[in-house]
Amino acid sequence: MKMWRSTCVTLALLILDPAVCLTGPLLPRIAGGVDTVKGVWPWMASLHTQSHFCGGSLISSEWVLSAAHCFFSNSKFDVQVHKLKVYLGMWTQEMQHNSNVIQSDVRSIHTHNAYDEKTFDNDIALVRLSSPTSAYSPVLLAAQGSVIPSGTLSWITGWGQTASKGFFGMRPKDLPAPQILQQAVISVVDNVQCHDLLKNKRRYTRITVNMICAGIPAGGVDTYCGDSGGPLMHRYDSQWVQSGITSFGYGCAKRNTPGVYTRVSQYQQWITDIIRNQQSQNFPRFVNFPLPSAGQSSVVG
Repeated sequence: MKMWRSTCVTLALLILDPAVCLTGPLLPRIAGGVDTVKGVWPWMASLHTQSHFCGGSLISSEWVLSAAHCFFSNSKFDVQVHKLKVYLGMWTQEMQHNSNVIQSDVRSIHTHNAYDEKTFDNDIALVRLSSPTSAYSPVLLAAQGSVIPSGTLSWITGWGQTASKGFFGMRPKDLPAPQILQQAVISVVDNVQCHDLLKNKRRYTRITVNMICAGIPAGGVDTYCGDSGGPLMHRYDSQWVQSGITSFGYGCAKRNTPGVYTRVSQYQQWITDIIRNQQSQNFPRFVNFPLPSAGQSSVVG
């Protein structure tokens, strides 16, 4: 199974917001992925204005987690709340192939006040739905202090662009009809190693403590344009826990070029504070991951 960093998923006929695809080095798509089974990722959200432009994850009955860069263009917040729709229970981007889809209006959008459009540090956002829903199960979140060891298997999902064949020198393709949600398996890359792999890339800044890297050494699996904001997830006992948010990458599914994700565990307090300040009682559930083995490298930052 192959997938690409910022979700390089092949999405045909899907018009993506060019601002989401062109900001920064090269933003997410899922490449090398496979079709998901309907209903297997019940918390997966599709964010629309005129069409799908980013992913997200339902983390409680009225809150969706996504990436801050999804809502900015040329350093300006440019997504109008009244034009944003969130779709839950969506399997494909062609409505006639979906059943039990919930379309929700949005009450508010909250991006991190320290989000840096140049470095993608603090690339996190919360979207409050117009009303709570109990139709779909939310995903659990990695708690503050959690450390995901290098090599941990991780799942990525999205409706973003993919590449049709070959690993190198290929152009991303839109996900072909009926634009089924894609999934793939990659593994966590230690932040120090990730820095070493990416430091010579054009426009590279740094890997911070607020980021987590994941990919496949041989390439061929990644996320891409349209996958931004979607989850990086791990199986923990009998549950799924989200530890990352698709943020940015350099190229698509290239060899020794992991994708970069927002590290969710760094933002437990921020998420909790936003929800509390909005006088909402619908908080997500956080799960503590075990500490890494002795000798695990610390993050760069």
